[in-house]
Amino acid sequence: MTYHAIAIDGPAASGKSTMARALAQRLGLVMVNSGAMYRAVTWKILDENIDPKDTAAVIKLLENLDMVCGDDGLFSTISIGGVNPEAFLRRPEINENVSTVSAIPQVRDKLVKMQRDYLQRTHVVMEGRDIGSIVFPDTPFKIYIDADPEVRNQRRSGDGEVDSVEKRDAADSSRATAPLKVADGATVLDTSELNAKQAIEAAIEALKKQGFPILEKAKKKAYQPVEEPHKMMRWIYWLGWLGFGAAYRSLFGLRIVGAEKLIRSGPVLVASNHQSFLDPPLIGNLYQSEMVFFARKTLFKGIGKWLYPQWNAIPIDQEKPDMSSMKTVIRKLKEGWRVLVFPEGARTLDGEIGKAAPGVGLIASKAGVPIQPVRIYGADKALPRGSGRMRLARITVVVGEPIILTAEEFKSYSRKGGYEELTNRIMDAIKEL
Repeated sequence: MTYHAIAIDGPAASGKSTMARALAQRLGLVMVNSGAMYRAVTWKILDENIDPKDTAAVIKLLENLDMVCGDDGLFSTISIGGVNPEAFLRRPEINENVSTVSAIPQVRDKLVKMQRDYLQRTHVVMEGRDIGSIVFPDTPFKIYIDADPEVRNQRRSGDGEVDSVEKRDAADSSRATAPLKVADGATVLDTSELNAKQAIEAAIEALKKQGFPILEKAKKKAYQPVEEPHKMMRWIYWLGWLGFGAAYRSLFGLRIVGAEKLIRSGPVLVASNHQSFLDPPLIGNLYQSEMVFFARKTLFKGIGKWLYPQWNAIPIDQEKPDMSSMKTVIRKLKEGWRVLVFPEGARTLDGEIGKAAPGVGLIASKAGVPIQPVRIYGADKALPRGSGRMRLARITVVVGEPIILTAEEFKSYSRKGGYEELTNRIMDAIKEL
């Protein structure tokens, strides 16, 4: 069988990822983020305390790099040394060094081969900066996404990124190896004045003119966003889910009130009070499939650096606003995941619900998904903050009515002060339980 590649290229913050994801969903293809591969290698380089400018050291690391690129039927996946680095890929230090790493010819040679390997098994929509010119130069299906630098800087700032697009453009366009450029035969789309829906329709029209062969077939079998990614739990997640669940029921007499109110399919933002380290797996046990949650970045050390990403934890800096982590969570929700957040951030000292930061309102507004309020009782007594010793105490989880907002309501909460208002609404719902 012949597999086809749609190449989506363009500069930083032009909308490549949004476009590629939407086309993959519309046409039933696998979306491959080539940039994530370069970010993953950059993460590994920094994790090994290697200077990205030390080309010889980087090449040596590449020789023994245990990197596996695959897909879950919907999106590309990456593993390095058995670790899923996705949670780390949008951190500032990665942004600052990924262009340097991407410019090393040996890095590009290795990753381009891995990118081409996708066509051995599936149709793909692949986005990056050299997909149409270098990775798949022979594909007739090429789109170059662009936008005014001011618009792109605004998008990047809104996503929590701090580096300027002009700096990234200069680095990506001037490198000797595979510079950013419009590939031969590519249709150029300027998205400065287009919303996401308009941009996608323009891309579909471009693909029709280019003769993309499975448009009509894909239309009949159009991919519907998966309601629950990883519905079948991976073994490492299942072991934790099973072990914690058994412990909660046998040691703490876990009682769940209002389970019938749970939204059990599709993306959901689960918002809970925070009493103990027991809370994340406690909420995770409400569902029969995997979910994503925040964990403070100090936990990602030693075995935690491997284990927490396996349990879908996203590291967050509690000392300052962490927009890169919030962006990752918003993307996860849009991909169909269920995500757990603790609006208070820190665990309670006295068992009472504290003040929440507006971050949960921002996430909820940007993601546009249902919100499931949940309240935990007794976990602070079972494992008090500051205590390393568990105690026998009854734990109860109360599930509230989901908050399902209209598009107009989501839009109203995007104005100045709206995130805080939405946060307060969520917190009030938790307090009433």
